[in-house]
Amino acid sequence: MKLLAKSLITGFLGLISASALSVVNAQSNAPTFYADALPVFQKNCVACHQDNPPDVGGIFAPMALDNFEQAKMWAPVIKNALVTNYMPPWGAHERHRGEFKGERYIDKKEKDLLIAWVEAGALEGSPSDTTSGNAIVANGAGTTLPPSGWWIGDPDLVVQFEKEVYVPDEIEDWQPTIQMPVPEGAHENPAWISMAELDPGGPWVHHIVSSHMGVGVPGRGPFTYPEGWGVLLPEDPFITVNMHYHKDPGEGTAVNDMTRAGFKFYDEGDVIDHVVETNLLPHRNWTIPAGHPNYEVNNTFDVEEDIYLLSMGPHMHYRGKAMRYEVEYPDDEREVLLWVPNYDFNWQFLYEYETPKFIPAGSTMHMSWWFDNSEGNRFNPDPAQDVVYGPATTDEMANARIYYAPTTPRGIVVGEPVPEDVIQTAREEDARRREFSQLFDPTADDFSWLEEDSP
Repeated sequence: MKLLAKSLITGFLGLISASALSVVNAQSNAPTFYADALPVFQKNCVACHQDNPPDVGGIFAPMALDNFEQAKMWAPVIKNALVTNYMPPWGAHERHRGEFKGERYIDKKEKDLLIAWVEAGALEGSPSDTTSGNAIVANGAGTTLPPSGWWIGDPDLVVQFEKEVYVPDEIEDWQPTIQMPVPEGAHENPAWISMAELDPGGPWVHHIVSSHMGVGVPGRGPFTYPEGWGVLLPEDPFITVNMHYHKDPGEGTAVNDMTRAGFKFYDEGDVIDHVVETNLLPHRNWTIPAGHPNYEVNNTFDVEEDIYLLSMGPHMHYRGKAMRYEVEYPDDEREVLLWVPNYDFNWQFLYEYETPKFIPAGSTMHMSWWFDNSEGNRFNPDPAQDVVYGPATTDEMANARIYYAPTTPRGIVVGEPVPEDVIQTAREEDARRREFSQLFDPTADDFSWLEEDSP
């Protein structure tokens, strides 16, 4: 009996040892944070996911993925974001890989590695497994905010509201036009913008539109124009911006906003060959039926002169599902310029070509939008309502903004007199914005308009 018991105990202990050894071997072959996951995070994620993360159009990443403890804590969420393709955020289809600046595709083997790391228990490994060669930053973008507090570096000009804008409790959706005064003596002559950065005061800033600064929306970073491309900022005591605030209304929800903008200018002697123009290309004459899961809207735009297409910025609201830009050339050949199969209102990217694309005169751009107004769209404000084009976030839009320039080089030398047609156009752009908008005075403390009916 004693011999049998001893034999059983010995056998049992052997099985335990073998099982433990198997676990050790499995864990020794499993990916670890420092050896495997961290290099992938550094390449694809930490440009946003870091301590003191960058403000990307009012969006802040909730965790630092170059920190093991935080990465482990968020591991299940990381896996889900990868499996559902929610992260890394990028709307352009895989067919466009290599076409646009700042693209955020993650290679399948890297994606599979991160999922395997999570499924193996998000093991730490040894910090010594990290090598300096692993520290590849996503898309070459900086991950540490410069001392200036601006991603574009030290701005040549900074403007902001004269006073904080108060967004009251009652507000859900509000779109005031506001002037940002230029500091006295800071901008006395026309200047050519090479970079512009919008710094929204918080997540309630839904978008910012200016004829000179471009558009600030969730997920979009600074504007950096290619060398020789620029926008003229006329001498003017104000920069006019259209703000769009959106938040949950109710007691205690009021906020104060101090949105800022920074500019970097070209230096004297630089040459501007291409004066950047923009066109919103909106389409308004449609109604999305209540409950429709895949409503399609189409529009066209005729290209009347040879242009270089610099970038495209599709825009819809919560019911936006997909969007496509296509060009039909004069010889009837067609080409897809941009296909966004899964549009996400929270990530409104500007798709800027690595090399501006030549579009000949006589071409036609075809734009198509798809909307999901059904109950299956979890972001849908009200699937029981027909929806038309409108400014509120709970309305819809079908915009296809483009940035472009004529192909003929202008040869404008910075510091020399600006051609009259260029400066006149730049002045008229902002004048129109002021003429057709009711300017809000943030110093007035008058909110009687809250009691008025919307126009």
